[in-house]
Amino acid sequence: MSRPRPKRPEECNSIEEIRREIDRIDRSIVQALGERAAYVHRIVAFKRSVQDVHAQERQQAMWADRRRWAQEQGLDPDMVEALFRGVVAHFVEKELGMLTDRDASP
Repeated sequence: MSRPRPKRPEECNSIEEIRREIDRIDRSIVQALGERAAYVHRIVAFKRSVQDVHAQERQQAMWADRRRWAQEQGLDPDMVEALFRGVVAHFVEKELGMLTDRDASP
């Protein structure tokens, strides 16, 4: 059985349909975060220091890109940057833990 195609907002005729579409989108966001996590786990193999994990220049470039992407979608750049800052802070902590565990291994 195939899934029905996603509805555009103007095709929704009830609050339930809209909520169903929002849930579908949120699920895809969670799936994308899971995919991102896999890459974060892999990148630790290429990082040698705490400075590599924090990668300040990379983060500055990321914030600028995400803000631009937000504007392109008609979203508030401050909200999008704050969202990604939270995501990145979480993954930086994970990377630091993985780096510490790796370096402590005999």
